[in-house]
Amino acid sequence: MKNFRNYCLYTVLFLGGVLLVSACDLMSEEEFLDRYPKDEPAPNIFFVDESSAKAAVAAAYQPWTRSSSMYQRDLVIMFDGMSDDGHWRPSRGASIQQSEWNITPEHGTIRNYWRYAYQSVNAANYAIEKIPTLLEKGMTQEELDPYIAEAHFVRGFSYLFLVNFFGEVPLIESPLSSMAEFEQPKSSTDQIYERIINDFTLAREKLPEEWPTSYTGSATKATAAAYLAKTQLYREDFTAAETAARSAIEIAENTGYHLVDDYMSIFDINNEANPELLFYIPYIEADDYGANYMVQRLSRDLPPELSHIWGVSGWGYHLPQRDLYEAYEEGDPRREYTIFSTGDAFGVYNAGEPLTYTHERYNDSGELVTYDSTYTAGDTVAYDYRWSPTGMNVRKDIYNIGHLPNERWAGKDVPLMRMADLYLILAEALAEQGNNEALVWVNKVRARPSVDMPPKTAADGSLVELVRHERRVELALEGQRLWDLVRWGEMKNIFGDGTRVKRHFYSDYLPLDHSDRFDNPNLDNYPGDLVLFPIPQNELDQNSEINEQNPGY
Repeated sequence: MKNFRNYCLYTVLFLGGVLLVSACDLMSEEEFLDRYPKDEPAPNIFFVDESSAKAAVAAAYQPWTRSSSMYQRDLVIMFDGMSDDGHWRPSRGASIQQSEWNITPEHGTIRNYWRYAYQSVNAANYAIEKIPTLLEKGMTQEELDPYIAEAHFVRGFSYLFLVNFFGEVPLIESPLSSMAEFEQPKSSTDQIYERIINDFTLAREKLPEEWPTSYTGSATKATAAAYLAKTQLYREDFTAAETAARSAIEIAENTGYHLVDDYMSIFDINNEANPELLFYIPYIEADDYGANYMVQRLSRDLPPELSHIWGVSGWGYHLPQRDLYEAYEEGDPRREYTIFSTGDAFGVYNAGEPLTYTHERYNDSGELVTYDSTYTAGDTVAYDYRWSPTGMNVRKDIYNIGHLPNERWAGKDVPLMRMADLYLILAEALAEQGNNEALVWVNKVRARPSVDMPPKTAADGSLVELVRHERRVELALEGQRLWDLVRWGEMKNIFGDGTRVKRHFYSDYLPLDHSDRFDNPNLDNYPGDLVLFPIPQNELDQNSEINEQNPGY
């Protein structure tokens, strides 16, 4: 199955009215209390059978999947654009501000992150509370446990996002039913992590090893186990993270998950739900269930004669930076699997008439040179740096969408947790304890047949830096880098004085003051190493229990 939201859109929308309420969305008391339109079922008659439990859990996922701010379109791309890996194409004022860290508490997308995460929390709380009422309808506890466990997983997932990017936030553990209840104080990060750990632990115990084919794409026992390990790592309890990661790997491998030999096949549209993917957001090619995440990854600046190669001229917002390109070791094939750069095989020319195209490139002396290539049907087209503002485009996780009636309806799943990530979670936990076994797990990732990079040894550098490097190149342009830089407290150090992170492929040949030479985000306002998002201003205005903004705002 492609989509865990597929079974009942009407039900999800109904629950959206009841459940998907953020911590303090603006509404009147009368509007809040009038929650059950007469043409829609109230909660006391909604929960009637197993499909009701499925729909309640789907409502908890929905805030993450159906907004342009979230995984449907921008989240992965923007998070890369806020890191040293990527650049957001200069378009849409609010997006430019965010990518450059010119963020204020009034910023709409940051507000949406908070809002949708709490909508998910409230929906999960509702599912946890109400699904057990199906016992009165004849269902057994054993039948209900997987759905309750999945709601716990989604709640933990949402709080892991909130605590990593906002720090101390309100901890809401039951559905809220009045305006007054939304005024909640911040809880400590320790309290929030404790809740997340409990949620993922319960989910690991009660989720199935696999779901029926009609419900795949949902969290499994191995998914919850992997996120439990991730949470312990983020909390910097490295001993607990090691234990949890070893358990997660055992659970995952015993239930059929493994590193896929062919790196590129992990992201192949024809190989979705493959054994590498522990968790992903599923989409299908349709109006209601598609996503425009894909068109934003495709090159925008192609000559029109070449747009057929990937089906369309894309929007081109997701742009790799030279700093990422240089992070790959010489000979690491993952660079070409991930990035299109000058001279790379871009795709196959299949237009009817031959095309003579004048390419440009800089030689090793920094001199601009040109050369002509004539392409006929079946020829491989070489990438040209002028097809992107950074001289590079994303290669990983794209597919031809020319057959779609609307380019916004792409059906490519968005990967969130892979087996390689889990191996590197264990490697990081070991490295932080000074245990050389970390290299065993790093080298398992490097030994993938399609990667086949030489093993690392202790002589190659510090264990922690070796793991961090491997995370960067293995998971590049999957939206993971910002999570890591924030939790490591490395944002300000990575960017330094504004001349450390090269942006353009030919950065070395651009004038020193050229806007595309370096990535220099505005991080001076942050007083320490911890760089967080601001608490949204509307939350501060409406929640009398929160009186303190995050540092730097």
